[in-house]
Amino acid sequence: MKGRHMDAMALVQTYGKPDIFLTMTCNPSWEEILNELLPGQTPQDRPDLVARVFRAKLETMKEMLFKKHILGVVVAHVYVVEFQKRGLPHAHFLLIMNTEYKLVVREQYDRIISGELLDKHKYPELYAMVVKHMMHDPCGNLNPKKFCMQDLKCKSEYPRPFNQNTLQGKDSYPMYRRRDDGRQAKVRRQMLDNRWVVPYNPYLLRMFNCHINVEVCSSIKAVKYLYKYVYKGHDRASISIDQPDEKGVVDEIKRYIDARWVTPPEAMWRIFGFNLSESFPSVLRLLLHLPNMHSVTFKAGEDLTDVVARDKASKSMLTEYFLANQIMFGLETSSHPAEGERYFLRVLLNHVPGKTSFEDLRTMDGVLCDSFREAAERLGLIEADNTLDESLTESTQFAMPASLRRLFATILVFCEPSDVRGLWDRHLEALSDDYLRSHTCSNAVEQMVLLDIRGMLQSMGKDIASFPLPDIDGTYDTTGGDARDVTEESTIEVDTHDTALASSLNHEQRLAYDEILAAIDAGDGGVFFVDGPGGTGKTFLYMALLAKVRGEGKIVVAMVTLGVAASIMPGGRTAHSRFKIPLSIEDGASCSFTKQSGTAKLLRMASLILWDEASMTKRQAVEALDNSMWDIMGRRHQPFGGKTVVFGGDFRQLLPVVRKGSRGQIIDATLRSSYLWKGMRQLRLVTNMRAHNDPWFADYLLRVGNGTEETDEEGNIRLPQDICVPPTGDRVDLENLIEHVVPALDHNMSDPNYMTSRAILSTKNDNVDKINTRMIGRFQGEEKIYHSFDSAEDDPHGYYAPEFLNNLTPNGLPPHALKLKINCPVILLRNTDPANGLCNDKRLVVRGFQRNAIDAEIVLGQHAGRRVFLPRIPLCPSDDDIFPLKFKRKQFPIRLGFAMTINKVQGQTIPIVGVYLPDPIFSHGQLYVALSRATAKRNIKILAIKDDGKGKVKGKEQSKNSKKQKRSEPLLTTMKNIVYKEVLST
Repeated sequence: MKGRHMDAMALVQTYGKPDIFLTMTCNPSWEEILNELLPGQTPQDRPDLVARVFRAKLETMKEMLFKKHILGVVVAHVYVVEFQKRGLPHAHFLLIMNTEYKLVVREQYDRIISGELLDKHKYPELYAMVVKHMMHDPCGNLNPKKFCMQDLKCKSEYPRPFNQNTLQGKDSYPMYRRRDDGRQAKVRRQMLDNRWVVPYNPYLLRMFNCHINVEVCSSIKAVKYLYKYVYKGHDRASISIDQPDEKGVVDEIKRYIDARWVTPPEAMWRIFGFNLSESFPSVLRLLLHLPNMHSVTFKAGEDLTDVVARDKASKSMLTEYFLANQIMFGLETSSHPAEGERYFLRVLLNHVPGKTSFEDLRTMDGVLCDSFREAAERLGLIEADNTLDESLTESTQFAMPASLRRLFATILVFCEPSDVRGLWDRHLEALSDDYLRSHTCSNAVEQMVLLDIRGMLQSMGKDIASFPLPDIDGTYDTTGGDARDVTEESTIEVDTHDTALASSLNHEQRLAYDEILAAIDAGDGGVFFVDGPGGTGKTFLYMALLAKVRGEGKIVVAMVTLGVAASIMPGGRTAHSRFKIPLSIEDGASCSFTKQSGTAKLLRMASLILWDEASMTKRQAVEALDNSMWDIMGRRHQPFGGKTVVFGGDFRQLLPVVRKGSRGQIIDATLRSSYLWKGMRQLRLVTNMRAHNDPWFADYLLRVGNGTEETDEEGNIRLPQDICVPPTGDRVDLENLIEHVVPALDHNMSDPNYMTSRAILSTKNDNVDKINTRMIGRFQGEEKIYHSFDSAEDDPHGYYAPEFLNNLTPNGLPPHALKLKINCPVILLRNTDPANGLCNDKRLVVRGFQRNAIDAEIVLGQHAGRRVFLPRIPLCPSDDDIFPLKFKRKQFPIRLGFAMTINKVQGQTIPIVGVYLPDPIFSHGQLYVALSRATAKRNIKILAIKDDGKGKVKGKEQSKNSKKQKRSEPLLTTMKNIVYKEVLST
């Protein structure tokens, strides 16, 4: 069974995760069974009949699914036949659908799956079948002793909640539509409603008249669980084989025997030779062995000399693979790292195609390595013991000492080094090269390096005392090391251009500006919310406030929810990094800094706290800051301890991310649902500063954001014709969009301003990855591929194959195979050094490659032009529940940045924007944000592809009745728009 499970995982790696989980159970009351019974017989008396009829029904089911495609085209599947302890057979199917039939939105779920009772007057027969086969038996309060009850709860979670619409639930399956429509059915003397219906497909239920549970498998967490479930193997039972001795003593060790449980239908199934499982397409396993260590078979009594001399004795599947060197879809047999060279052989075979021999496989850059491990290390496929050491050594040749010290600090904070003192001793000379040129005292030089690294560690939120480095001598330490937060903020230089901004404020901005300054001058505090759609000058107002308050020698703490937007404001940081807000936060939480920390001292000294893009911040994060401010200020009767706090945002834009959250849960997470909201003074900006360029488009964007744009009969809004790229359903569509956004790419690749002044946006990471892959292919230059080192920390036995782990790319993590070229744009995925511009979502440009470090340049914001060296760092998904394992990936914390998700660009203005929408938008504000990022309508292009209602992309050829349609038909220019009007200001 383990081998079949690994075969199934190979299908997942090739075709993607399964889309549909279907279970079909034998109905002993089928007419085909009852009609063949002799007088007095029951179905239990004829296991041969049960087996034959179920097999016939199973073959019909396969024909409906795989030939007639009633649920869509299936590209890969597995099924397993099992037998219940009471004897009835059932089959589990896992179906992987073709791309155009993937189930991605709730409307597609509802087309094939129902979780409700039908109208018994309109569909009497089907209604009776639902009641007979698809109702969960009464449990819970109705029957506390039901076998499904565990810890006073139903293990299948029945009754399910009512839902007006299908939602993506927190578990593996969606929360299907179950309306409270009053329909009920009597089951085992209890009246049950839609909450008790097991999800089913009406067509299949009507055809087969048996229990057929149909579910959408919509998360990666389900993949491993489901395949392990269908391949869990036969039931086993412990049976008694002893009698007590004369004294009544029972030998419990001898009493039980591990045995298979075989029911009569299963016995007949095996006697008839029916298949118990099937996998399509078939998987060919490449059997691994080290040189001259393959298996050889021979007959008993055969002379071993003759066996060895046979031509076939020197051949194996692996050696023939080397000879043929042909591309074949297959799977190498599994191997564990503890197996040493055999495991490293498997790693090489998975990543190095076309090798013709063991020696060829060990040859890297023309050098024959002594072992497969050495070859894998040289290729960067496995982590060497001295990776961090080599990272510093390689960077010494290119990096200035200051950059090298920053790399050293980054390694301390993020790379989990095991020998910190050894790294320090071996690289001290390189770290101090600039100081050695001007100082002769080695002790003084070491102290200056330590002080510099201490400051870098503090900017990354760490204390040098937590690392085994030499002690800092107090005679060289003039700051005490505890006021860096204050020092950084108090030394921010005010640009003369920003100082003059106040004179250019419009009337609404001036009113807000004066009111906020008055609160600061009064010293009594106050909480404000600056509300305004994109283009009304919120950032302009912030810059004027920062320049004014800092120009008076006062301290301002400026934060933004999104990292990339933080670089726009001088001294800007992400709120999470500045206040150490936990990533997973609940009601009543506080920030992680202490009353004695530098952050607390900074907040006590601050005259103004500014937090932009607060509309997409969870209210719990803002409330956590409020709780901490009460604590450090000692003024619990005033919000935020009596400080002047200014929030800003636009609730037309994206709202806080609540994983798989319902509309109500998302709205509850917004700042408008906080106890602080009623006490905030609303300052509204309504005059659009960009409207003079195109007043119609500015008004159109506002209607989209407010949800007041006119919709068609399907609830879609019309997109402006002149910004749409014509969809044809061909591959060239995306190429046309790319050409609109990055024309003359070959002539502008080395211009960082060109590369970072344009981007293609989409709703999902899969679409973004698709665009990035195409763009890096078009980009000129030699390609460098960095492979990650992946592990499951709670899997000591190696049950999760490396290929399975390599194939995982959760949100927020880089890919296993990171493909880069010189001058390509990338996005930073972690807050490695926010105070110095290295924050989450920051756009960088790659300038150089090393085996263990990447040379990149910051090209936007106040730190533009700074070169940084990035090492591989351990990364884990931010959501611990996304996988049934503790997944860790060690990789460079970047992804390609040609394309980004819409969520990543909120708060940014991008001169040239392309929007790729192969799927409908799925959350509040997505379309509004996508349309409003560009500086003008002429700088935005949209490729919108609509679903035809059958899971297929709708291009210009609409149906069989329109074969004569020409490709000059009107273009599709409508798109779904989701707006939660209850969160918009009135």
